Amino acid sequence: MSTLLSAFSPVRNLKLLFVRPASNFPVLDGFRALSMLMIMVFHTFSIYSVSHPDIELIDMVDASTWSAWIWNADKSVDIFFVISGFLITGILLRQIDKENRIRFGNFYFRRFLRLSPAYWLVLGLYAWMGYTAMDAAGREQLNLHNIWTNVLYINNFVPYDEQAMNWTWTLAIEEQFYLIYPLVLLLLVKHTRRPLTGLWVLLGISFLVRFLVIMTDEPIRTMSGSQVVIDQEFHAYHFSVLYDNLYTRFGALVCGCIAAFYYFHHETALRQFLNSFWGKFFELASFAAIILFLWLPVVSTRMDDQQTLTILYQTFSRNLFSGAVAYLALVCLEKSYLSWLLNLLFSNRFWYPLAQLSYSMYLLHVFPILILVQMGVNAMQQYPERYDYTHWQAMSLICLYSTIITIIGAVIIYLLIERPIMNLRK
Repeated sequence: MSTLLSAFSPVRNLKLLFVRPASNFPVLDGFRALSMLMIMVFHTFSIYSVSHPDIELIDMVDASTWSAWIWNADKSVDIFFVISGFLITGILLRQIDKENRIRFGNFYFRRFLRLSPAYWLVLGLYAWMGYTAMDAAGREQLNLHNIWTNVLYINNFVPYDEQAMNWTWTLAIEEQFYLIYPLVLLLLVKHTRRPLTGLWVLLGISFLVRFLVIMTDEPIRTMSGSQVVIDQEFHAYHFSVLYDNLYTRFGALVCGCIAAFYYFHHETALRQFLNSFWGKFFELASFAAIILFLWLPVVSTRMDDQQTLTILYQTFSRNLFSGAVAYLALVCLEKSYLSWLLNLLFSNRFWYPLAQLSYSMYLLHVFPILILVQMGVNAMQQYPERYDYTHWQAMSLICLYSTIITIIGAVIIYLLIERPIMNLRK
């Protein structure tokens, strides 16, 4: 009983929210926290632009070149995948090294305890809101009839416009990947001479799969970047065909897996390479690649006549971006050329609480955004003299307020559900 009371102690759990353990990877905290904040910006600005009757999303996208990073901030999800692949591979490799096996039942049960309690709570909140605060038409828009697919982590199999809580497709991809990956890793480690080569082959396959999907699907192959923004029907089609499938998105996870394999099994060689000429070159190249992929205005009408570039971008951008993130994470962990600057940016203790809250924040964040966007748009239309904001000002304020509310909600879930379960599973 004392163990149970200790696990659910709000005071103890609040302290743990701010105390970073020695075994933690600080740079990953910074990556995770900043990724969550980027997702807040991306969803706030896109939901506002879609919801406001006086503007078109494509006009906001085309408004200026400086804002391109906002519409490319969906790559934050790929950063989450890289971090997940790195951490899970580390857990599995330590188990293989110690016991010469993977305890699959224990692994899947721990994954279930880590993700499902908080997720199912938010799913319950989503269903409750639908059945108590909306009429039949509103409930139909929430796709509550498909919420069972979320419970089973197969919601990404459902077409985008039929998904309940359609931002949680990422959880489905992770769970599907980790249903298969432990067995693949065990086979590579125990039955091949070069298991790392096998992971590189998987990464190569991920490029090939994306290329084949693009080239064999005429609407995707002939698309312009702005079409995803302008045409809602095509956006849903693009999402279902290329965006939220395991077989088109597992490359980012594999990038994290490869980085972990180098870190845990080839650390000496890794450190030597990172401090070599080519190691430093790839550090700068990775940093440049991340900046490029965040600032390239790929969904702007300015890129509409660049069909070949669009195909290449759709094929390579996510995996290359993920690989660059994974490489810079290794740079920080191994104290190489740019590590002092990167650690200054990403390893600050300030990021740790936000990183711990990022999962619950991701589950919750769309709720306050939707509510505040609706309230903000209504207020600006009904009382224009009182709320005399530009659209960029309104979106920024809504993003700020949504982030604060999301953090408060995430703290509650962390203290009452997430942290207690993590305490009990140790």
